[in-house]
Amino acid sequence: MGYIPLRGIIVSSEPYREKDKILIIFTDKLGKIRAKIRSVRSGNSKRSGFADDFLYEEFLLYKRGNYYSVTEAKLLSAFLEARLIPENYFAFLYLKEMVLLFSPYEQQDLRIFNLLKDTLFSLSSGEMSKTITIFFLLKFLEYSGNPILLPETDQEFIYFNPEMGGFTRKDGILVSSELLKEMKSLNLADPKKLCTPVKYEDQIIDLLNRFISYHTGSKHFMKFLETIKKLGNI
Repeated sequence: MGYIPLRGIIVSSEPYREKDKILIIFTDKLGKIRAKIRSVRSGNSKRSGFADDFLYEEFLLYKRGNYYSVTEAKLLSAFLEARLIPENYFAFLYLKEMVLLFSPYEQQDLRIFNLLKDTLFSLSSGEMSKTITIFFLLKFLEYSGNPILLPETDQEFIYFNPEMGGFTRKDGILVSSELLKEMKSLNLADPKKLCTPVKYEDQIIDLLNRFISYHTGSKHFMKFLETIKKLGNI
């Protein structure tokens, strides 16, 4: 029991009772947590702008037993520029899905916290939404203990096989060696200095989706992909 100061990014929020919300926050000190925030759904509440998805805030939490409550919140960034760009919508969906589905609760991971923060700031530039999403997925999988195998040497023919952990010399989906080069280059990039979109964006995202589907076996993720596909056809 006690007060805990920390920074966090809200990745999900849902109504609770008449005026409250339950937040899922990825924090710098505790990793992913659930926390209740009171009186944020009232129009005259001073807290009404502090409980939306993808807000970066300083929080003061109170823990009682296994439950957290937000007692204070200070907005650091709302990523308004990123929110106003339609192309970023898919990126936001992927960020939320990966954190909600694959990050364990109350396990500190500053790498994922900083990855989320850097990705959101990168999306504010208004460019390369899919390339930024690919970078996020590559690093998130690595930090979560499911890195994609990227061979060090280049070769004319290469295959992608989720069962084999990624790229292999035989069996699987035949892909361009140029695609592999792009993934290797992006995997080593500085997220704050991404400046060139990759050519094979859609193909790489498809391979990443196959990899995630195979290694998680998540029916929820498959439904997520169906939603993504429908939105892409609108």
